[in-house]
Amino acid sequence: MPLLEREIGNLEARMETVEAELQAIRQDVREIRDALVKARGGWMALTLMLACAASAGAWASKLLPALLQAPLR
Repeated sequence: MPLLEREIGNLEARMETVEAELQAIRQDVREIRDALVKARGGWMALTLMLACAASAGAWASKLLPALLQAPLR
């Protein structure tokens, strides 16, 4: 019987180690997911700014020639 109890104790200790490592892996995966979500939001914001800049450039290219040709008083 003592051999069986020793094996059970050994397996319990190993299981606790595995559970601790699994918890650490879960935390790492959460951090990676959070970083990806932030990066995705950053790309969306950058895309929005580029779209606004392109729109402003298009408006300026259409409006500036008309303003430059207007007669001055």
